[in-house]
Amino acid sequence: MQSLSKEELVGRLEAINRSNAIIDFDLNGFILSANSVFLITMGFKDDEPEKVIGQHHSIFVAPEYAASQDYKDFWKKLGEGNFYEGEFERIKANGDIIYLQATYNPIFNEDGVVTKIVKVASDITLTVLAKHSIAAVNKSNAIIYFDCDGYILDANPIFLETMGYDKNDLDKIVGKHHSIFIGYGYAKSEEYKVFWEKLKSGEFFEGQYERMKVDGSSIFLKATYNPILSNDGTCKKVMKIASDITETITSKKQVEELSKNLQVELDNSNNLKLSVEREKDAALNDLDVLIKKSQSELITTVVRVALMVICGVGLVTTILYGVAIFTSKDTQIIGSTWSNMFGILLTNAFSIVGTIMGVKYATEKK
Repeated sequence: MQSLSKEELVGRLEAINRSNAIIDFDLNGFILSANSVFLITMGFKDDEPEKVIGQHHSIFVAPEYAASQDYKDFWKKLGEGNFYEGEFERIKANGDIIYLQATYNPIFNEDGVVTKIVKVASDITLTVLAKHSIAAVNKSNAIIYFDCDGYILDANPIFLETMGYDKNDLDKIVGKHHSIFIGYGYAKSEEYKVFWEKLKSGEFFEGQYERMKVDGSSIFLKATYNPILSNDGTCKKVMKIASDITETITSKKQVEELSKNLQVELDNSNNLKLSVEREKDAALNDLDVLIKKSQSELITTVVRVALMVICGVGLVTTILYGVAIFTSKDTQIIGSTWSNMFGILLTNAFSIVGTIMGVKYATEKK
């Protein structure tokens, strides 16, 4: 290995110091020095190293961990020359949690003896929290990853079981196209082609989607299609997060169908009511016509009888008057009697007829 000049070594150390959080500890974990990047990263001001120098590393960890055997073993192994690398949860000056990607590097002298521990770290809190968020989502949602052309890269067990596969059947879908979850007609449509073109360009989609399970049955998913982009804005892959809402959609359709059927029954009931009303009105009209007809026939009969009586009385009286003339009776008395009776009969007859006609007229107006 080619040895580096002193100037080059110093230059490299300065470059590392400018871009990384660096802190030095003695073999027991007490702080010897810290650069400005470390101080700012841990919530201190860059010009106040005195607030950490001389303090123990345990000020950056939870009290429970600081008192544990694991923590004691950690510093023991560092003092023995063991190297540590990984993600570490630490505590900032204000008590907030911070996640560091760090290396703990034992520094040896020429005799191979460890003289101090140098920690080089970078803040990865946002990355870790994002991982935690994805892990939380992954535990309760169906998640599948596609490349930007729609071919399946990965899927979690929840997605596999949601779509009718066994949770260990990942190999049955990886490498296949998203179109295995949709009908043939839609897969060949221009709309579907544009859908993937838009995803590839970085467009986000959210909504309710009808998809097809492995057995061919329909399933309804509430889902988001999330393009994951590189720093230059290029699509790297598409993450779909989904939940099964088939039961909700089915129940909604059943309620809509029930409401539709109830409306039909209500319309039929109203139509029946109208039909009954029409039949009732027709029956009442028929009854009214019948009553009026009966009244008219009754009046006609009464008038005819009255006229017949009048004519009969008049005939009898005329005969009696004729007999009186032939028998030399007192025609004056008979004539007077005939005249009076005939006049009374005519008066009464016309009175009866007038009354009946008045009743008929009044009835017809009603």
